[in-house]
Amino acid sequence: MLLPTLFRQSIQRGRMTFHSPLSVLAGIFVVFAIGLFALSESGQDSALAQEVSPLVEPDGGGEFLLAPMDEITDEQREAIQKQIRENVAKLQRSGRLAPARPEAVVLEWPTRKAAGLPDYGVDAVSNYVDQNAAFPNQLRDWNCGTRTYDRSNGYNHKGIDIFTWPFSWRKMDNNEAEVVAGAPGTIVLKSDGNFDRSCSFNSNSWNAIYVQHSDGSRAWYGHLKSGSLNAKAVGDTVVTGEKLGVIGSSGNSTGPHLHFELYNAAGQLQDPYQGPCNTLNTTTWWAAQEPYRASRINSLILHSAPPSFNTCPAQETTNEKSLYRPGESVLAAAYYRDQTTAQSSQFSLIRPDGTVFQAWSHNSPNTYSSSYWFWSRTLPADAPLGEWKLRSVYNSETYERTFTVDVSASVAGRILTPDERGLRNALVTITDSQGVSRTVNTSSFGYFGFDRVALGQQYTIRVASKRYRFSARTVQVNDNLTGVDFAGQE
Repeated sequence: MLLPTLFRQSIQRGRMTFHSPLSVLAGIFVVFAIGLFALSESGQDSALAQEVSPLVEPDGGGEFLLAPMDEITDEQREAIQKQIRENVAKLQRSGRLAPARPEAVVLEWPTRKAAGLPDYGVDAVSNYVDQNAAFPNQLRDWNCGTRTYDRSNGYNHKGIDIFTWPFSWRKMDNNEAEVVAGAPGTIVLKSDGNFDRSCSFNSNSWNAIYVQHSDGSRAWYGHLKSGSLNAKAVGDTVVTGEKLGVIGSSGNSTGPHLHFELYNAAGQLQDPYQGPCNTLNTTTWWAAQEPYRASRINSLILHSAPPSFNTCPAQETTNEKSLYRPGESVLAAAYYRDQTTAQSSQFSLIRPDGTVFQAWSHNSPNTYSSSYWFWSRTLPADAPLGEWKLRSVYNSETYERTFTVDVSASVAGRILTPDERGLRNALVTITDSQGVSRTVNTSSFGYFGFDRVALGQQYTIRVASKRYRFSARTVQVNDNLTGVDFAGQE
């Protein structure tokens, strides 16, 4: 401390040197200030230590390696261009398409999540335009990297591949990842009704919408899900953000993704990104260009077991779970887009009262276009019931997913006639393993539901109707169950 030092220095060979009252007060003030500073620094260090969670290796996960690719042959591309030219000429003659105007067209991102989806994002980029015309394996993207591809037959990738992540097939089957117009324009060509579950290179035709913008440039939106395309016809207009379809895997494709291809008014291929290795155009087409690695968490998900990425084109087994009993293990997973080496993620499980039950951190071991990691955490036997949160802080953003800790669940479904209409006033009975039953009647549209159904048990559900026969079903209740539907027989 400073004050004792001052007095020690004043005692020399048994002689004390006296200081003026003002100088003593000044010394006391300095000591007091230094003490406050030391306490402040100590408090900051303590708070910082509390914020830094221990590094914990994940129980599983890693890089997602099945990033989709595609190919459009020169013959296919010329056939498409020919159809577009013919349609444009017809539309211009009929006055439905105005002549191109020399004005700047800017693009918004051409995909989005469907309304109500809890994910933070639904996509990642697997491939950019290949700026290197040589082949094979002569790759260069707009940022001088190699996030693109070519093939030994001379094909160089000419668009941006935006694939759905996580769980591409589930997102396609449930219409969760939408393709939207990047800029306003006129539909100049459409193709629909083609097979949409391609898993490898083939000669199939794709489902696509082609939009011409006010300056004469054109955007191609390909590999869409069959039957999902916007109902508007060739010659109709769309606005920025208008839904064009659902991301699928039609045509020559190895998995669900959007192939976005862009041409200027002169018919020259464009790369929407501005970068040091873009030789096609000197400025960006994006209203707000994302960085080369747009790092984010697409989704936080709670599971009962690790997800299974089944053989293409089977839908993934996600094993999602939203309801746990006290003492049960929670499998917490994070699904990343563009995670880069050494990026840190802070995780925590938050009790209903807002306090932290457990916290840990993770550093990315490498750079990935798409990746995921999961950790198993066991809830205490006396875990408070209510709404909990899985929280992650990553790349300066906070992500959350809620889940419930309880001892009971709900079971709901619908009773249907043979022609799939809701059946009113059917009698639905749920019976536990001890023979205890509860009964409800269906609503006007055939819906039924049971609350406070004990978790971890099997139940038998029976349906009675004056007109139709129904087979009984046995269900294991480990989570809230929805979609427990029954179809009647004459």
